[in-house]
Amino acid sequence: MRQRKDFIAEFRLLLPDGTIKWVEGTSYHVFSPRGSLAEVITTTVDVTERRRAQDEREKLRQLELDFAHMNRVSMMGELAASLSHEILHPIATARNNARAGMRFLEMNPPDLDETMEALACVVRDTDRAKDIVGRMRDHIKKAPPRKERFDLNAATNEVIILAQSVILRNGIIVQTRLADGLLSVMGDCVQLQQVLLNLILNAAEAMSSVEEGARELLISTEEDQTGALVGVRDSGPGIDPENLDRVFDAFYTTKSGGTGMGLSICRSIIHAHGGKLWAEAIEPRGAVFQFTLPADYGS
Repeated sequence: MRQRKDFIAEFRLLLPDGTIKWVEGTSYHVFSPRGSLAEVITTTVDVTERRRAQDEREKLRQLELDFAHMNRVSMMGELAASLSHEILHPIATARNNARAGMRFLEMNPPDLDETMEALACVVRDTDRAKDIVGRMRDHIKKAPPRKERFDLNAATNEVIILAQSVILRNGIIVQTRLADGLLSVMGDCVQLQQVLLNLILNAAEAMSSVEEGARELLISTEEDQTGALVGVRDSGPGIDPENLDRVFDAFYTTKSGGTGMGLSICRSIIHAHGGKLWAEAIEPRGAVFQFTLPADYGS
């Protein structure tokens, strides 16, 4: 009151019949020309429906997060066999380099330069395996959304590494056309990588049915005054123009074992980041999925 501020607060009321009401109380303070309190005007408004709507919106948001987490775990399950090779390869290489280092130390005199080089290779290979496991763990663990600044180009390259085995298995030629330098965006890096990984795996699956012609995948990032634009373009069979928007509907799928939730979850994630996700058909064949992200004006 000394600061001459109005008072606004919400109160939870338990009625005799057991129902709960929420009311918003507001007090307006009127002061005299001399500065003394002359009058207090209070109002009370029933905001039960507003609180109920807020609670339902929060439940819906949590449900979307749960679905997004399930989608990430499902994708990691699909990639598990392929990623095991990506992990075992650097471990095997590190083992060979460690053995080589032991042999260099057994020489008379020991070859310390070669030993140091072999140990450096061990460190490099184990770091590579650790990075792959770390990326998998980030996608599998259930964590609240984080809003942080990160380099979209670096995040894109990490996703390509995760999908590398699927790309190679399907004989896909990957081209990248990334924006020059750092492309700083604000958001949840794991969620946005989930969207990109979803689009890449969908493109790989679509191209697996292509018998004639090259299987080509173009992944691009670019920047303009409004923000960042990411594109995933494939040379698969394409999408019927009538279904370009339906592919984002929940439970709509053309896959025999699909749930129809992947692209719906992707669109929800992009919308939550203030962006837009859409698809376009390409002539004579193929499709391109693109999404925008607002500019990080704090960079």
